[in-house]
Amino acid sequence: MFLTVATYAMAVVIITAMVIEARTGKIPNWLTIIPVLLFVVLVFVAPPAHLWWQLAFAAAIFGFGLFLFSSRGFGAGAVKLMGGVALFMPLTNGFIIAIAFIVIMLVSTFLVVQVRRVFGSEDSTWHVLAKPVVPMSLPIGLTAFFAFLVS
Repeated sequence: MFLTVATYAMAVVIITAMVIEARTGKIPNWLTIIPVLLFVVLVFVAPPAHLWWQLAFAAAIFGFGLFLFSSRGFGAGAVKLMGGVALFMPLTNGFIIAIAFIVIMLVSTFLVVQVRRVFGSEDSTWHVLAKPVVPMSLPIGLTAFFAFLVS
């Protein structure tokens, strides 16, 4: 039961991150810590059978995110969000989820650029419309929703 509640809570966190990042260009730290806190509660309420594998998977994703951050591909907030979301990703569909992330990232980047081309201006109060950036919370979040659906 708590896993279902945690999944819905993660959906709220992801949607909130997408909106805040599109608006401000940043994902706040208080939002990126919520997945970790949910996972800690999940461990005490209903310990997952594959706890150590899940933690190792999340650590690997976080490490990959740090590499992307150091190469200026991701922002720090996106790296933390991606690591937190990885705590809830099903390990059995890891390859499919990785392919989905790449496809979703390419498609969402194309769509964000097109939306900015049509509606964007430097005077916009929405960061995504004022600056030539792609909010990484969008592909991270859409991939998470895809993973929740296929698991």
